[in-house]
Amino acid sequence: MAPKIRGRSVKSPSSMIALAIIGISAFLMLRFEAQSEHYASVIGLRLAAGDCGEVAADTAWKLRVPGAVDTNFSYPVAASRRRFIDQNGNVYLLKTMSSWAMAQRCSNATITHALEGLKSLGFNAITVAPFGVHLNNSFGDRYQNGSGQRFFIGAPFASDFGPAWASMDWTVEEATRLRMTVVLSLFLSWGDSGTTLDLLRAGPDNAYKYGKSLAVRYTRYPNIVWHVMGDFVWSAGDAAGRQVDAVFHGLKDGEGGSHRLIIAEQQRGPTGYQQFIQSEGGEGGYQWFKQSANGLYDYGSNSVEVFDAVYGERGAERYGVVDIEPPYVNSPHYSGNKDQQYRERNYAVFLRGGIGINFGHEKWWPFGAAGIYDGGRHWFEILGDPPLRQAKYAWSLIDKYVADPAWARDDGRFVRVGIGDGDAKAASGYSNVAALAYFPTGRSVTVRTTVISGATSVKLSWYDPTTGEYSLISKSELPIENRTIAFPASHPDGSDDWILVVERA
Repeated sequence: MAPKIRGRSVKSPSSMIALAIIGISAFLMLRFEAQSEHYASVIGLRLAAGDCGEVAADTAWKLRVPGAVDTNFSYPVAASRRRFIDQNGNVYLLKTMSSWAMAQRCSNATITHALEGLKSLGFNAITVAPFGVHLNNSFGDRYQNGSGQRFFIGAPFASDFGPAWASMDWTVEEATRLRMTVVLSLFLSWGDSGTTLDLLRAGPDNAYKYGKSLAVRYTRYPNIVWHVMGDFVWSAGDAAGRQVDAVFHGLKDGEGGSHRLIIAEQQRGPTGYQQFIQSEGGEGGYQWFKQSANGLYDYGSNSVEVFDAVYGERGAERYGVVDIEPPYVNSPHYSGNKDQQYRERNYAVFLRGGIGINFGHEKWWPFGAAGIYDGGRHWFEILGDPPLRQAKYAWSLIDKYVADPAWARDDGRFVRVGIGDGDAKAASGYSNVAALAYFPTGRSVTVRTTVISGATSVKLSWYDPTTGEYSLISKSELPIENRTIAFPASHPDGSDDWILVVERA
């Protein structure tokens, strides 16, 4: 912010002196105004380049010393029966927003602003790397935060933590205050885009020390899930695999007797089971880097089919599935009505038994940097756009019905007519309380309402995924084997996806 000069009256014994003073003052004022404009332009450029703070650099990166950490809220602690469960044994569905560069690029004030925005939309987690994003020069130094502070005092992974870790500390603390999970990522990435080369240079001893220091630093925060952003192929026996295993050896030792969950992003194409889980244990395999879930990484628009293929993967039947990298909003991976495709992916993952999704937006995760696709300025404004509002409606419905330990994938018992295939395949599931089916397109629909075991009467509604509103079909009726239901009209944007909700009356 440019400094201000307050006017004051000047008295002199003569008009000449007064005029001289006035002249000098005018000159100084003009010079000051020019300097002020220069300072303002410099600050403006800094903010525009980062586009991640309402304040100038160095004014809001200070770490607030936290008081008692309140963790009296739900966070995932274990995997059980292909689901994540919280500390009370309840199902925990991980609805995370990709926020990779948050701690690297954002001030404390902006981090808080962003997290509060995500919380209001029903996201219960963020995926964030403390450093490492360097897809292009617009991100700046991958080991430096927006204030110019360093994440390491010397060589990356081979020296003590630097003052920039205050940005990650603030992220963890604020997420905890908002009762959110932090998916804390070791951002490796391909080639020179992340930190892989520096991790390799550090050697296994330093990798172990880094992992242990990281675990000890956040020992008071149980609402953390460890994550590796890979996005390239490596094996347990090569240099990258050994280094990652050394980091997680340090993490485990730093944690002591209670270990956090681990998930990872594999190369697009193979599953997490194929790249990671199959290499666990045994001679030459991962001893410490052991996954808590299988990973889906597929940009196909036939959401149900790509999810079901991973869920039913031979050998991985005991693992839950996280959609680790769905197509981000503003990426080119979907054609047609993209908003409908995002909705389809959200519902398909959870209705078919998924335990988490890493939702993303190309304008969000770089926080003002030019990302791979349509990123950059005005990243905060996307929280009011249709894909994010409609994700909120999806999370609301999913939390209400799918976070039920009895939830099961529909094996044909519920949807009798109208299941479809390919990109038009419906996603359906049920419990002892309700049965849901997401239909991507209009069609003839017949369902078995007796699928809700023990129900003597059922209520039927359509749920609009574009508005989050219900339309009542029947307030109460007897369950029957074949209930034919008329499909609703299209939405204003021309899409016609709807969710059928059958529940105990």
